[in-house]
Amino acid sequence: MEFLPKKNQARFRAVSIAISAFFLLDLALLGTTFLLSDQVKENAIVINLAGRQRMLSQRMVKCLLQLERSQDDLVRQASRQELELTYRLFDTTLQSFTHGGTTTGTEGLLQKVRQVSQPRARQLLTEAETLWSPYRSAIADLLADQRIDNAKLSTAVNLALQHNPELLNLMNQLTGNLEANAVNKTKEVHFLQTLMLSMALLSFLMVMLLMKSELKRANKQRETLDKIIDTINAGILILDEHDKVHAANQPAAQLFGYQDREAMLGLARTHLLFEWDKQLLGRRKNSVTFYAAMQTADFPLEDSQLKIVTISDISQQRSVEASLNKLAYYDALTGLPNRLLFEDRLHQGIFACKRQGSKLAVLFVDLDKFKEVNDNFGHHIGDLLLKEIAVRLRNHLREEDTVSRLGGDEFVILLNSISCIADCEKIVRNLLTALRAPFATDVVTLYQEASIGICIYPDHAQDEETIVNKADQAMYLAKRDSQRHYAFFSEIDTADA
Repeated sequence: MEFLPKKNQARFRAVSIAISAFFLLDLALLGTTFLLSDQVKENAIVINLAGRQRMLSQRMVKCLLQLERSQDDLVRQASRQELELTYRLFDTTLQSFTHGGTTTGTEGLLQKVRQVSQPRARQLLTEAETLWSPYRSAIADLLADQRIDNAKLSTAVNLALQHNPELLNLMNQLTGNLEANAVNKTKEVHFLQTLMLSMALLSFLMVMLLMKSELKRANKQRETLDKIIDTINAGILILDEHDKVHAANQPAAQLFGYQDREAMLGLARTHLLFEWDKQLLGRRKNSVTFYAAMQTADFPLEDSQLKIVTISDISQQRSVEASLNKLAYYDALTGLPNRLLFEDRLHQGIFACKRQGSKLAVLFVDLDKFKEVNDNFGHHIGDLLLKEIAVRLRNHLREEDTVSRLGGDEFVILLNSISCIADCEKIVRNLLTALRAPFATDVVTLYQEASIGICIYPDHAQDEETIVNKADQAMYLAKRDSQRHYAFFSEIDTADA
């Protein structure tokens, strides 16, 4: 005896072909999703390294200037050692971007980096390599001698002052380009996941339409349809006109934590699915919730108006998105916003100032002699100090202000809606007082000083990049002020005079 009548065998074969095609497409899309997710993670690593390149470039300029201006042999020796370290790290990282290779990661461990392949990023790297090549040769010649050659030092300093601003700009553009590519890859992941859900729903609808007439004929045919539905890799609920579960497949029962699908019959949809904080959540039998994605379609059957709901657990996807967002916008050590997030908030702050006619301030904070902490007590103590400094800065700012870590021992602060210079000075003095408080560990008690450069919008600059650069310049003036430890950009001309 044949399992299905001959007139239905063609339909059954069509159903089998549809399901097989869906499974093949599902596997292909799943593999593509994993590939794109891996690329997004790699981009996040390269974004962090590209952001670090700017810090390294600034440190090289700083070391060269210290070698040129300082008369203290110990300071010059320390500056030479730091120059050699930052120069090699900058060069190996840039070479890894261009050709692929291994460099030291932001955590101090070896990090494999694939060759950057995006056309615009490759162009930026080519321009950076062109600028870096003579600059690199000058530093290499300088470091090749045991004693500092003043002529070679002068050449290196001139090249640093000439090429460093454009190198910084290229590294910023590279970071932005890689970030945009990461966002596009994430959008592609979202699109593919939506496509997978849609294909599951379409496949199920095809099965339902092809088997509708056979449901009335015999229980065996209904059992066959149930088995087919159970093979679909998604939770499927059929809801009646009262929005209660009329039928479910076995994956849906497993998704919601029920032993079998019969246990779900009669349950209201609101018992299984609900919205919280604009997010769709699923509720399992043991009350544990998960992030859910849902597709719905109406399905009339005789005199009943049924609704087909396809559900997937996307908790892992949300977790990956949260991790990628944290990698892209927050500093891994301190948890503070990184350069990308700071630049976005600075852009919004300037927009608000233009609309309201108000002012804002950018504070460039550099820790004094922080390298000595790492050298004398180890990077572990240095990291603990950076974390504590991040907490102190955040605790002494308003809710609407932003403190960000640029990298190393450099922080930048955005003070929104300041009314006058005196208010800004008060905040700066409070921050310096907070940073001077003893920092105690099991090993040592430290006393940390800092230098703060201040740039006011719109008094000193009118665009984001110029504001930060002028705050950075003011910070170098603050380092020479042993009394206040802070300086405004407007004071630079007076100091020079």
